[in-house]
Amino acid sequence: MNNLFLRLSQLRVRTVVATILITTLLISLGLFYLWLWAGKKMENIITEQFNQQQLMLARKIADNVEVYIDFLEYQLVSYAQAYQVEALTRKHFESFITLQVENLKNFGLLEIREYDAAGNLRQSYRVRSASDSEEAAPLNEDYLAWARDGSHRNKLLLTKVVPAAESPWEGRRLMSLLTPLYLDEHESLTGTKIGFHGVLRIIIDPFFISQMVIEDVQSGETGYAWIVDQDGVFLGHFEESFIGRDHIKVRQERNPALSFAKIEELVKNHLLQGQEGTDWYYSGWHREKLGQMKKLIAYTPIRFDKGMIRGLLDQEGLNHNIWGVGVVAPVEEVSGLVHRFQVDQGLMVGFFLLLLMGVGYLLIGAAYSWNRVLTQEVQHKTEELRQSHARLLRSERFAAVGEAAAYVSHEIKNPLMVIGGFARQLERSPEIPESASAKLHIIADEVKRLEYFLGELRDFTRPAAPDKQEADLNELVQEVATMMQETAKENNIHLAVNLDSNLPRVYFDPNQMKQVLINLIKNSLEAIDSGGKITLTTDSLDGQVRLSVTDTGKGIEPEIIQDIFNPFFTTKKTGTGLGLAVINKIIEDHYGFITVESTKGKGTTFAVTLPAGLNEPA
Repeated sequence: MNNLFLRLSQLRVRTVVATILITTLLISLGLFYLWLWAGKKMENIITEQFNQQQLMLARKIADNVEVYIDFLEYQLVSYAQAYQVEALTRKHFESFITLQVENLKNFGLLEIREYDAAGNLRQSYRVRSASDSEEAAPLNEDYLAWARDGSHRNKLLLTKVVPAAESPWEGRRLMSLLTPLYLDEHESLTGTKIGFHGVLRIIIDPFFISQMVIEDVQSGETGYAWIVDQDGVFLGHFEESFIGRDHIKVRQERNPALSFAKIEELVKNHLLQGQEGTDWYYSGWHREKLGQMKKLIAYTPIRFDKGMIRGLLDQEGLNHNIWGVGVVAPVEEVSGLVHRFQVDQGLMVGFFLLLLMGVGYLLIGAAYSWNRVLTQEVQHKTEELRQSHARLLRSERFAAVGEAAAYVSHEIKNPLMVIGGFARQLERSPEIPESASAKLHIIADEVKRLEYFLGELRDFTRPAAPDKQEADLNELVQEVATMMQETAKENNIHLAVNLDSNLPRVYFDPNQMKQVLINLIKNSLEAIDSGGKITLTTDSLDGQVRLSVTDTGKGIEPEIIQDIFNPFFTTKKTGTGLGLAVINKIIEDHYGFITVESTKGKGTTFAVTLPAGLNEPA
């Protein structure tokens, strides 16, 4: 490595600069080509996605038209059923139909006509009026023949959109729904049998329905939708002057110099043949913008034989009775978006190249510093290894101390109990002088202190295995804080909690963790003068939860921090030196660790870190 650094240092500056410039130039050319290729690829992808979104809009429009027609079909079926029920109460039926006409005016219904069995108009129902129309033409013979066919009872006939010949709709392109009127054959009041009784016809305004469903449709920033009938006549369009006109003728009148063969072929050979898809064509305008432009189009047919009422609907010219929906938008809306993105991308690439050149000049210096960084990393790893080795030695030393302490505890416990028992018996004897009784009391207290020490020693040498379970650490902290609040108040110390509301649940032994927290709080209480503060905090990071106990006490001397978790180490006059050692053992049994940070005269923070999650680590 040192030889490499030496060779690098001996390279001439011009050679290094030339190498960097040539490398940067090659990379620049490659990135420029990649930029052009990516832009074209992105434009194709975005264009296809945009057209697919337009196709979804077209399908939605087609569904809405079909829903309108389905609703009117359903209404007509219900009217025919009402006729059978109300035929003998004519006035009631007429009132019902008149009300329905008024209610359905916002669904494209213009008129309901009732014809007798001979096809003559019996009654006409229009918005806000019901009147006889003696001058109206009789029902079309083909429609009447269809209605008289007994197999069509309770069925519907949907006509094509055709110019009306009868008053008052002469010349207007309309659509009709028809159903035969039948009365169940039975003996009437005159004694004759009644069967076919006439035809009920709904006259529909297809322009109203088409404009309603496309009125608020917008594709992209300026795109719009249009609808044509089976003859290619616009039923709905953004430009009102186009409505009711042949879609090719009106375009040619607008711009005679432009060929509309592509859109004609799409509509005639695809859309009105029941196909859907996406494509493009040339137009001479878009909204207020004039001039030849390329437009994206998504188209889908409107079929009336797949609605809610199936098996009951016949269509006039079944294979030709198809409307078409087109959703169009200029290609420049998509390409403009891509070009703007490419410009932004180009600026970013340029910035990247400048940055790359700067980085090139820094590579030399980086190489020189590499060895230093590598050395630091080796030192860091060495320190980690040293600490691991130290923890291993401490664990072995703790194990040896634990065995010795267990033996000492066993040998001392029984004699100590005897001494304490005799001392307490003698202390209660009235024959013992007062001076001797005081000495016996001291003996009993010291025995009691030694028994407490042996208890802590037993907990350290033979700790109970943690009974881990799913639990909420915040609840445990709140519980311990409530329990220790009174003790803190007695010492004029403020005990505060700061809990993370999004803390994940943890797998731990609640009793042992409660012991850990209580001991840490007690240590803080002993380290704080009156008027101080203890704060309990929980938080989580990188799959771990942390519980911190922070006090504003005297702090810990820096030179003894590394020893505070060793057994039997204490700075207290009456301490056993096992409290923190037991805490450390409990935390290790929970696959966690405890750290301490302290500033002399300002306070100390003990932080317990545990693995988050509900399963015990493997």
